[in-house]
Amino acid sequence: MQNAVQPVARFATRDDVEEICRVCSEGWRATYLGWKPEEYIEGVIAEFYVPDRVAREIGPRGESWGGYVLAELDGQILVAGGGGLIGPTNGELFVLYADPGRRRRGGGTAVLDFITAQPRELGAVEQWVSVEPGNEMGLPFYRAHGFIERERRPAYRGDGESLRLSRLI
Repeated sequence: MQNAVQPVARFATRDDVEEICRVCSEGWRATYLGWKPEEYIEGVIAEFYVPDRVAREIGPRGESWGGYVLAELDGQILVAGGGGLIGPTNGELFVLYADPGRRRRGGGTAVLDFITAQPRELGAVEQWVSVEPGNEMGLPFYRAHGFIERERRPAYRGDGESLRLSRLI
């Protein structure tokens, strides 16, 4: 029996800017459509997932931002994500979105594993992620990868709160 082809995670390049914007924008819409106002959804996309900003974030990687990481399969981008250090022993996953039409192919795990290796190599022993309490696409994924709810904080944007999940790495 042959092994199924698995997505490959890699650092994004400037050639990937449009695809990162597309994947993150479509992933954001698919996640929040129906339970967040449209102006909220489009406001976040306009702030974070536009070519000028994404192109700046492709640039030099550092400890606090490890750069965009993509999962690719058969020449198609499945998932885009990024993370970095938030303290000497703590990493954070800042963004992870899948192309809604290409979910459940292993791209999220490939990107998470790649991003997790970055802070681990810099001495981190714990990884954090913020998730909206109603995010039924993200929460099961993070829980399946060992993240546990640790606290709640006011939401980064708008009303409500954000769940803070972490796991040992």
